[in-house]
Amino acid sequence: MVKRNNKGQKKKKSTPAVKPVVLANNVSPRPIKVRRNKVARPATKMQHIRSVCTLTDPFCPAAKNAKWPDGTSGNTLTEQFRGNVVVTPLTGGNYAIVFSPSAPFGYLLTSSVVAGPPAVCTFTSGYATYRTGSLLATFGDQYRIVSAGVICRCIASATNAAGLITFGTTGVVPAASSTLTLGNELYDEVTIKAIQPGMELSWVSQPRGSAAREFRSQTTTALTSATHDWTSLIVEISGAPTSACLQFEWFINVEFNALSASAITAVATRNPPSVPSATTAVSKVHHTLGSFIEGGVKQVEESISKHASDALSTLMADPMESIATLFAMF
Repeated sequence: MVKRNNKGQKKKKSTPAVKPVVLANNVSPRPIKVRRNKVARPATKMQHIRSVCTLTDPFCPAAKNAKWPDGTSGNTLTEQFRGNVVVTPLTGGNYAIVFSPSAPFGYLLTSSVVAGPPAVCTFTSGYATYRTGSLLATFGDQYRIVSAGVICRCIASATNAAGLITFGTTGVVPAASSTLTLGNELYDEVTIKAIQPGMELSWVSQPRGSAAREFRSQTTTALTSATHDWTSLIVEISGAPTSACLQFEWFINVEFNALSASAITAVATRNPPSVPSATTAVSKVHHTLGSFIEGGVKQVEESISKHASDALSTLMADPMESIATLFAMF
């Protein structure tokens, strides 16, 4: 029989009251928190971007103290080599110059030119080296390159600037006293610029495989034509004025082990620990950046910062936490 109320409506079943849960030791229940992926704060992300840049931007002020993070090299030291080369083209306004990241740092100049066409440049009998009395040359044992690059600027006057300049990246450098025929070389990457007022182009050397991150002995002899672990820059100049018209500013940042009997060993500091996500970010920057950047230091900084941000963003969820240990070391 259906029970009805005074108005003849069907009575609803009453829901029994829920009794409060009584926990042991008078502990009251708490709501369950849902864990969410942390998002790096903007300031923290910028710090990580800058740290990636110290390993990829050779012109960055912090790059002179940067070390490659692998945690296997013990205590190491750093040194930055930096210099200027002003080029005065020879016969017919032709010239060639080579920059090769190695120790001693090599740049090879032209000693003579046969006009042609095509013009043939003969290189000098030896590569120029680091400044004398450097820490690496005096106290260093083995070394490795962290970053290297060159900035080319036109210094000719507006009425004197003329000609073309070809920038080519290669893994094989010419030997001292060898010759180079302008326009006949094949390069991995190449760009051509008109020599004109305000012309400025930057080149960033790229590592060629894992061997680029290994320590190697300093070479005390002239470089020979061979494949190297970092890319080199060959510059071909044609139709330029036969006066000082181009300036090349070169940078190379190295990390090295001190000789065991050296007094400088006491100031060496430990190499940063290995963090795979950090090395992955650096690798992504090198693979997407390219060797040539239009402009000078400011443009390089902006371009590399953008590539570093993109590289970090494509890593695993919350990559900032995974590389915080590394970046705390810089």
